[in-house]
Amino acid sequence: MFSEKDLVARSTEDMAQEVEELLKDSKRLREEYEASTKKEAEMRRESVDTRPSDAERAESFWQEAEKLREEAKEMMQLSMEKKLRAAEVQHRIDIHDQIESLDNSDEIWSKAVKASR
Repeated sequence: MFSEKDLVARSTEDMAQEVEELLKDSKRLREEYEASTKKEAEMRRESVDTRPSDAERAESFWQEAEKLREEAKEMMQLSMEKKLRAAEVQHRIDIHDQIESLDNSDEIWSKAVKASR
């Protein structure tokens, strides 16, 4: 699940912005998934209610519900992929921050050792 962005050196600010965008997209897709799932349930109920009087119309409701179900599945999968990608990028930011703190601590220790002599 690498992207072209992984092959280019980027600042932590750029990566943080990517995390924010990915999480926002993930949330939007999750909300669309939930709305689609509710609409699917409504379509299935309508299909069941309509079946005795108009079987053809009921079948079209059912087919539309199936289509919504597939779209909802794809939205949820994409939402999870974006959330995982955001976690990967955030992990890289965390590692970068840890390395920077280690670099600073080495400098501080060396100054402290020199100062005590």
